[in-house]
Amino acid sequence: MSAPTLHFTVDCRQPGYHVYHMTLTIEHLPKGKHTLTLPVWTPGAYKIEDFARHLFDLQVEVNRQPVEVHHLAKNQWGFDTFAEESQVVVRYKVYAYELGTHGNHLDQTHAYFNGAHLFFLVDDYKSTPYEVAIAAPAGWQVSTGLDRVDNQPFRFRAPDYDVLLDSPFEIGTHRLLTFTVDEKLHEVAIWGHGNEDAQQLLHDLEAIVKAQRDLFGGLPYDHYTFILHLSDRGTGGLEHLNSTTCGTSRFAYKPRKNYRRVLRLLSHEFFHLWNVKRIHPEMLGPFDYNREVYTHLLWAMEGFTDYFATLTLRYANLFSVKEYLNVLADNIEAYEKKPGRYVQSLAESSFDTWIKLYKPDDDSPNRTISYYLKGDLVGTCLDLELRHRTHNRYGLDEVLRRLYQRYGAHNIGFPESVYQETVEEVGASSFQPFFDQYITGTAPLPFEHFLNYAGLTVERRYKRPDHDEDATEQSSQENPVPWLGIEAELREGQLIAKHCYTDGPAASRLNPGDRILAINGYQVTTLEELQHRIVLDHHIGDTVEVAFFRRGKLESVPVTLSAAPPDDVKIVPVKEPTPDQMALFETWLKSPWNS
Repeated sequence: MSAPTLHFTVDCRQPGYHVYHMTLTIEHLPKGKHTLTLPVWTPGAYKIEDFARHLFDLQVEVNRQPVEVHHLAKNQWGFDTFAEESQVVVRYKVYAYELGTHGNHLDQTHAYFNGAHLFFLVDDYKSTPYEVAIAAPAGWQVSTGLDRVDNQPFRFRAPDYDVLLDSPFEIGTHRLLTFTVDEKLHEVAIWGHGNEDAQQLLHDLEAIVKAQRDLFGGLPYDHYTFILHLSDRGTGGLEHLNSTTCGTSRFAYKPRKNYRRVLRLLSHEFFHLWNVKRIHPEMLGPFDYNREVYTHLLWAMEGFTDYFATLTLRYANLFSVKEYLNVLADNIEAYEKKPGRYVQSLAESSFDTWIKLYKPDDDSPNRTISYYLKGDLVGTCLDLELRHRTHNRYGLDEVLRRLYQRYGAHNIGFPESVYQETVEEVGASSFQPFFDQYITGTAPLPFEHFLNYAGLTVERRYKRPDHDEDATEQSSQENPVPWLGIEAELREGQLIAKHCYTDGPAASRLNPGDRILAINGYQVTTLEELQHRIVLDHHIGDTVEVAFFRRGKLESVPVTLSAAPPDDVKIVPVKEPTPDQMALFETWLKSPWNS
């Protein structure tokens, strides 16, 4: 009996209706009961999405005859065949109007999709090759990480179902730029326009690829595709085996401070080429697409990717030392503002991502910590600790290289316990206290301790509006400023309490959603005005009367102001560094001490 062959056709020739017309043709399907299963999530985005909600008008023909289809579960359909071998044709439609890196979008300008939205798994044929044909409007082209069939522009082959789902498609009239590293082609498909400098972007992407290649000693693919969406809003990034999709605001490329965020996003997603796509715990591939997949290691998969994304921008000379340290300082400031750092550990944050990180509520800052943010900072501390213990011979990059050589390069995942074991192997000592305190525990990270290894320390100061009426910039001081203890935002011209921090003075008095009206009887209408009234007109310990609307009712409560957390964090060199500190600094940041 012949093995089944599976062939999808994706028809996007009527893009204005935002509907993909899908055809799945199966040859040589054996007799019996069969299932069609659509994933409920896509790897890299740890959130149940239930893509089947967009699917409709499903029909099945067996040997050219319509057959009954049974809806077995929210994402699964069944049918029967009775011949020893049958030809099966499955037709269905998928609505696609969600613009996002892990979304599905079809309009008059392009077609973009992730395979989890469109492609059924037939029975359990995960290791069977799948072919995909694209039927597109005239003049459109296709960019994807999949290999073409006989160099045909609209026919592609995936060696198995996992690779099929891990290869997004960009179809349209996008700009296609290319560069080559190690004789391997890199394509950059850009949909949309803004204030980008395409040639500068191409140059910087090539520098990112080279810097990360140097970290691992090679590139583990034959070709790579960057899909870049420029629109009215940023949509983040999603990593894939030999491609990535990144969505940025169309005007995110100038000035330099905005472009730095773009570079960090691109560097982060490319680093996933190793960390997550190849270096990963055993539960993160091959995947079960029908349910949540749990791991305690997303702090290493995502947080360490954030860490190396910024560090390799320094290695590529796309970030100066000052820019790198400013990013680190901003992360420390953000981390130290989160009361949730004392409540949720990194391991818990990783495990609970399915119900917490992607589904935040108004109180999330008080109860949770991001494994991206804290994971990045733990990566910094762990790297410095490893370099210190090994007398500057090894760092965290050596841990990743060993995991890649032993597991990732062989396409296998590792048991979760292997991560700490590999850290201890590289550091030639126990890291149990480090893991107990900062990964499975909630002890605050002592940044000064770890940064001191590199001759650096942390300065924490406070911004306040300058009292000099002729000054246009803010000044910074060492003395704490008064604080109401809330984070507010403007919504349709109204000043709304977004978060009420548990360590702030208004924690039990103001609620998320309260519309702030006045301080001590005088109206406040903007964020700046609220800050100025609290910081300039009052002192720590003063009591102010806050008037607000709560669910349409006018109310007023007294709040006694306390000290605000620092909002101006800087990383600065120690005054008299030792030779060891300077050497570690130079090895870590690949820059002379006096730079």
